Amino acid sequence: MENKVSIFLFDDELVTKTLVESYLSEITFSYEFAYFTEFDANIIPSDDTKKIIIININKTITKNIEILKKIAHNRNNKLIIISYDKSTDVQVKALRCGAKDFLIKPLIKSEFLNSLQKIYYNEINIKDKNMQSKIYSVISITKGVGKTFFALNLAKQLAQLTKEKVLLVDFNNNLTDIFQILRQTVYYTTIQYVNTLNEENAPEMLSQLIKYQDTSLHILGTGMCSNVNQEIEESQISTFFSILKKYFKYIIIDNDSSLGTADEVITNNADFVYLVIEPSFAMAENTDSAVMQLKLKDKNVRVILNKYKEEKDETILNKLEGLMGRPIFSKIPKNYISANKAFDKGVTIDEINPDLDISKKYKELAKYMIDSDK
Repeated sequence: MENKVSIFLFDDELVTKTLVESYLSEITFSYEFAYFTEFDANIIPSDDTKKIIIININKTITKNIEILKKIAHNRNNKLIIISYDKSTDVQVKALRCGAKDFLIKPLIKSEFLNSLQKIYYNEINIKDKNMQSKIYSVISITKGVGKTFFALNLAKQLAQLTKEKVLLVDFNNNLTDIFQILRQTVYYTTIQYVNTLNEENAPEMLSQLIKYQDTSLHILGTGMCSNVNQEIEESQISTFFSILKKYFKYIIIDNDSSLGTADEVITNNADFVYLVIEPSFAMAENTDSAVMQLKLKDKNVRVILNKYKEEKDETILNKLEGLMGRPIFSKIPKNYISANKAFDKGVTIDEINPDLDISKKYKELAKYMIDSDK
């Protein structure tokens, strides 16, 4: 689990509190926030909890310099100094106190978020840089099998059960985009992230990802952006995933059903591949060719039988597995009525009814994935 951070703000201006609370809603790690109008070092707990302490020094830095040094000396405290005073002298004094950053007021959103993200991932949650992240690539050999809906619901369950940061990346080159389903607007596309994400800009760029409601699920897609035809720099794909693995425990990739060259590179960066099919002999016969096309013979390919009806499809399971040359890993029940309700409302299936067989199946699969990581 990620470290939860206590964020303390000492500032006599209520507008700063309002700004900070607004900015924090877009942060990508877990935190608790406390605000105080007057600086008092005794308020800060001396326990082992990780803390980011933001202090508006105004003109009191000389007066409090020893106190600030003492706060910053505690390895559990990460100090950020804020001030209207832009003078070099004040900035130097602040940094000599041991502050990790000096921000000029009024606080600029991008600078503030970037500062917090860097402190968190570079100094507080360093173990995240080596955490055993897993990438799951979701593919299908044809459109309309429910691949995107499967990826969304699985990602939501992983986030809900683990509280770990989960990222759902939509690589679909069509209008059936995650953001279409969720009725959300996106300003930066998957392609832009693949082509431009690097170690230096990662904290700021990842802070701009859209979160799903109040969960730890983050989503990256295309939405209605006009530049969906921009080319993916295939040479950047491996770098893209290597950076993401430092920030997210689970990464779910919704691949385009065209299974082109980029999809081959994307899928071969994955730890596991979920191949979503419907109960169809024709689809089963083509499964092995799709596996060969993406050079996945040595990959851990798991077949997901979607839209499954037990009374109708149970008798053909053995034949389906024979045609595919591999077992069916999981069967997701068919429930058009509830699925359509979820689409209409822009929510996941468990928000329609968590007691449905289909909801329980997503939860069961997510639990398996979590348990297999232990």
